[in-house]
Amino acid sequence: MKKRIVSVLLVGLLAVGLIACQKNSKKEPENVNNEESSEEDFVYNIAACLSEDNDYNRNLLKGFEDCIGDYVGADHINVTVYTTSEDMASDEVVKKALAKNPDMIFTAGKATLTSATTATETVPIVATGIVDFKGTLRITSLDGKSWDKTTGRNVTGVSSKPSIVDQVSLMIESTEDLQTVGILFSPEDTDAIYQNEIFESYLDQAGIPWKEYLIPASDSAIGESEDQNSTALTPSKYTAYSAKTGVDDTVVALGDDSILGLNSPSSTRVAEVSEFWTGGKTVAGRTLADEAEIAESQEEEAPEKSKEDESEEEPTLESRIQEACDECSVIYIPFGSILTDQMDVIGSITTESEVVVVAGDTTIADNALVTLFTDPYALGYQAGKKAVRVFDGDDISTIKISNGDSDDDVKLYNGDIAEKYGLEFPKSFSELTEFLSTYEYGSNTNRHSEETKEE
Repeated sequence: MKKRIVSVLLVGLLAVGLIACQKNSKKEPENVNNEESSEEDFVYNIAACLSEDNDYNRNLLKGFEDCIGDYVGADHINVTVYTTSEDMASDEVVKKALAKNPDMIFTAGKATLTSATTATETVPIVATGIVDFKGTLRITSLDGKSWDKTTGRNVTGVSSKPSIVDQVSLMIESTEDLQTVGILFSPEDTDAIYQNEIFESYLDQAGIPWKEYLIPASDSAIGESEDQNSTALTPSKYTAYSAKTGVDDTVVALGDDSILGLNSPSSTRVAEVSEFWTGGKTVAGRTLADEAEIAESQEEEAPEKSKEDESEEEPTLESRIQEACDECSVIYIPFGSILTDQMDVIGSITTESEVVVVAGDTTIADNALVTLFTDPYALGYQAGKKAVRVFDGDDISTIKISNGDSDDDVKLYNGDIAEKYGLEFPKSFSELTEFLSTYEYGSNTNRHSEETKEE
């Protein structure tokens, strides 16, 4: 079955790749020729607003700064960094930045981008650290036309969403007995839902059964994400963007009040199952008859419960993850998931059950078998090229949002988990701990200044 899945998927991925190549805009910025630079004394003042003070955002900013410095000269840029904290929310951060009359705003993360777009319609904004620009900026497609990747306003940027196609390929490469796929999600995590739906669409193309498992986010995770997501639990004029259905701003009224209502579909998001799902995975050595007999015996041995008891009993994190492990060969957790703070529990159960976990990023890779590494410095450098185009006179509203170059992604495997599973990985993979302990951010990025020296 695996060979059939791979062949079908590769045909689909090739088609997607050709389309992406045709649509991808690779326009390079030119060295800025500012009319006011005759005396070489011009300086661009840039306000860098970070949604969180962490290594990822700092490397995004480092790549951004280095790119602009390579094109216009480091002496001609002045970057002031503003970071959200417990004492300063994103709205206050952006307000403080705008008070200095910057020539441009750079944002890393959803919170500061949302605040910046609310605060100004004139100052150019270059953003990254965003999974779903279309949903974040509330861009709706008109007349059934697909989005052309431009915002039509003072915003452009580079998405941090990893290649979902490559993640599907990674899953196939690392799973010896691929039967079914479990998709974890929290209703509050709109970015994860967006990625999950794209992942599911590729599984559908390949005929691979999948099933979603709703995992409630922890209280701390919900608190951290409130400024960054429209949630299923909060009345709002905005809703989550769905990769399948687009933006739905229909308000479901509460009682007679048509103003204070909950939006759909986020207010009704439930776990879904693929059309190919016919039941959980079959354990090696068991027949379907064996599975049915085991299930029947378990039902007979289970203590009787009243319907009232069943309705009141809430599944625990442990029971839900064990359910997914019992039914699925693979579990997928997307980039930036707010389940990060629960990964010790999730990873313990999946590893004990010898289920493959495909992680969307390295923050949860200690509890996953495989993941793709994307250098945030490279994403920041690509965003810097868009900033240079703005300084060179290009209309920012027409500069397309782009994705990172997936050719630079590195396939990683967790050596400890691989050893437990008895798996060996080819040279195309790097061992997680060894790679992260030696990798220098930005070392694989082709910089403009280096290209000039080579010429």
